[in-house]
Amino acid sequence: MGRLRDRPTDELIERVRFIVTFRAQYASSKCDGLSEPNLLGLYLYTRLMTVLQERDLSVLFRKSRGLFNKREKLHHRVMEGKTLRLEFVDHLTIGAIDGPRELISVRKYSKGGWQDALKEAYDECLSLTMQADKVAVFEDALANTQSPEEVVALLEGCEDKEGILKMLCLTPKRRSNVFTLYMSHIMAERVADARMIIEAAIEATPDDARLHLVLGNFYWAALCNARGWPPSKDPGPLHLVTLEALDMPYEKARSLARTHYLEAMRLATHHEIEEEASTQLSALRS
Repeated sequence: MGRLRDRPTDELIERVRFIVTFRAQYASSKCDGLSEPNLLGLYLYTRLMTVLQERDLSVLFRKSRGLFNKREKLHHRVMEGKTLRLEFVDHLTIGAIDGPRELISVRKYSKGGWQDALKEAYDECLSLTMQADKVAVFEDALANTQSPEEVVALLEGCEDKEGILKMLCLTPKRRSNVFTLYMSHIMAERVADARMIIEAAIEATPDDARLHLVLGNFYWAALCNARGWPPSKDPGPLHLVTLEALDMPYEKARSLARTHYLEAMRLATHHEIEEEASTQLSALRS
């Protein structure tokens, strides 16, 4: 590193590297080649970019190779507004943005309040990384639960229950997560909590027709438990979904069921979802 009157601390450089790694990991969430976007990655990326934008910061990076030096280099830049505040270059020793690196130069550094703003962005990155790790651990534990009561206890044991639930509704395993949590809470006679789980899933992915169908069927079950089930229907665990458990009048449950069946039909991209919602809507009207 060349001689500089002022130079960034190693801690500051590591914060920039951490933000760059985090951003690079999730930047492709909109177009990662999957049939649908990586919703959790998109959520994490958006959270970071919001923090940076609120503080008028940009943390930029690009890879390059010299004509004679075949090792990849990673160029880091921190901008405050349109002003360059920090620029440095790393060698990438294994060609990966999060691999071992060697600092080869600092091209620009100016002190200022932007460093405190960068620390806030770094703290947000660190928090989001820890949350994503906790969700991965939770999913593994959820897959190995043996009873509805274990599932309920697993969610109740989370320090940030609301935050973990939201992220569970965004992972690639979100449909399995939501269904397991939803049905387990019904079977454990935690009916109001089961409703909260489906509502949280809809809030996270409002265009999911299947979730609207599930919530419509949830309210329809409460109606059937009040007036009697059709002879050909086996309610299974849904016999526990009652108006009393929801503390809800009949007409409100009927109105909510209708609303979600209509949403399922409007959003459906699969014929079977649209057909089931239409059939249930007809039964609701009879």
